[in-house]
Amino acid sequence: MLKRVLAGLAVVVTVLASVAVGPGLTRRDALTYDWGGELGVGLLREPIGIAYRDARLYVSDAGNNRIIVFDTAGPVLEVWDASDPPLGRPMHLSWAGDGTLLVPEYINDRVSHIDAAGRVVKQTGGRTGPDLGAMDAPGGVAEAGGTLFVADFYNHRVDVLGGDGNRIIGRPGRVRAGRLHYPTDVATAGDTLVYVADAYNHRVQVFRTDGTFVRKWGGPLGLGGRGALRGWFRVATGIEVSDETVYVADFDNDRVQIFAAHGKYLGQVADSLLRPTDMVEGDRGELYVVDFGHNRIARFERRGSPS
Repeated sequence: MLKRVLAGLAVVVTVLASVAVGPGLTRRDALTYDWGGELGVGLLREPIGIAYRDARLYVSDAGNNRIIVFDTAGPVLEVWDASDPPLGRPMHLSWAGDGTLLVPEYINDRVSHIDAAGRVVKQTGGRTGPDLGAMDAPGGVAEAGGTLFVADFYNHRVDVLGGDGNRIIGRPGRVRAGRLHYPTDVATAGDTLVYVADAYNHRVQVFRTDGTFVRKWGGPLGLGGRGALRGWFRVATGIEVSDETVYVADFDNDRVQIFAAHGKYLGQVADSLLRPTDMVEGDRGELYVVDFGHNRIARFERRGSPS
């Protein structure tokens, strides 16, 4: 009897391994990139997030509690560090529908809305704790339909603020769908989907804006195991969605992985990166990566893109 049970378990393990590990060994890059230079060397200290608009890059210089605005050619255009009250470790950046830059502040437990002149025109949150409407170390923010979705790091959830009222997406936990473990970033696709960098579950999870679970990927069957295979993660730190393409900063694997919207692996960027935290796509398909370990922004050119 015991032999039959052990034999059955061996079959199950073999099947799971072939499903989970096999694709990671056979995946090929459909998208490829070439090194294109660096920005911000000597200026940035612990950069975390990045946003792009009109040939400008907006970078959260977290170690210096400020936002630096670069021309994509490299020169610094503006430095925003005189907000009142001051920024407290700005994290992953995104744009609101009204054109303001959304800046989650890890230390101050709030989201600042900054206008084109670098002025804080509104703040959301500012209260620390696990209660609905409070935050504990927000890491990323995105907007959909006028509602904010905030990766609430220590509360292991996504806070949904505004719209038809405050609520929560996800619950603390591991393995199971909808369970989050130190999420660090979020991105929205239209007004319908929310993509979550479920950092220490080493995976991506996708929800509808009403909180309904849609899909997950990373590790074996999206269960959250660490790994270096293609499609696996070792701390999924940042996420960006652009034109049905999903970019994920794979922190401890020193790379950015690229997927289709449903999770199919498309390619990766790993040249000279050390602990990347975020990335953003430019108008010509080029990729700007926050290279946290080297205190810089790395630029990569997509092969086959128009010049």
